[in-house]
Amino acid sequence: MMERCPTGIAGLDEIIDGGVPRGRTVLLSGSCGTGKTTFATQFLCNGVVKYGEPGILVSLEENPDELRADMEIYGFDMQKLENERKLSVIDASLSRLGLEDIVPNLLKEPQEQISLFPDEFNMMKILKKIIEQANKINAKRVVIDSLPALDALMKDTYDVRKTIINLNYKLKSRNLTSLLISEIPEGLSSCSPHGVEEFVVDGVIILKYISLGAESGRSLFIRKMRGTSHSEDIHPLVFEEGVGVNVLSL
Repeated sequence: MMERCPTGIAGLDEIIDGGVPRGRTVLLSGSCGTGKTTFATQFLCNGVVKYGEPGILVSLEENPDELRADMEIYGFDMQKLENERKLSVIDASLSRLGLEDIVPNLLKEPQEQISLFPDEFNMMKILKKIIEQANKINAKRVVIDSLPALDALMKDTYDVRKTIINLNYKLKSRNLTSLLISEIPEGLSSCSPHGVEEFVVDGVIILKYISLGAESGRSLFIRKMRGTSHSEDIHPLVFEEGVGVNVLSL
């Protein structure tokens, strides 16, 4: 029987037969404002709080301080988990801002947060740091937020695709259960802008924002999940203050 990695997200584990297959990689895709970062970070925080599984967040876009503040709204104290060495944040977000000359004066980093500055950016370095931190805190879960940032950090499209394939392989080889976040531009039929992510990963979860007249809301659809049965329905998705993400049954 395949071992499961429960997400702890209300309503989700019930529709994927108890959780994501352990050690697999899942692509979490959606357009702007669908809640991808919140969803994935809750997966990490739940891992620590509910299941005693440390995790690693690699931020290629969002400012981690802003994310910490946002997650407090939903009742998740990321800083506390970091201080307890149960959550590690690898901050590569500043590498696309051109602020290397003023960064040293701006950052006061918690011990488990690692910043990569513009002249240092290299995905192999990030992978090495992920493995180092995984060994250090005995991490079981990883979130990469988000893959489209690689377009700004790397010059060649081929290199981006090769990096994504290598990233998937390295994470799985360490038996890390991982969420790779990607952006779907409005109107794009593919699950991923690079045309490779959805084929190399084991699962694809799509978040959408639907607006029909006066009605609007977010939804979740599981496009694929290797190694498990899963719902093929479109499920409403709600974000509740003090609770986080809820996947509703139909």
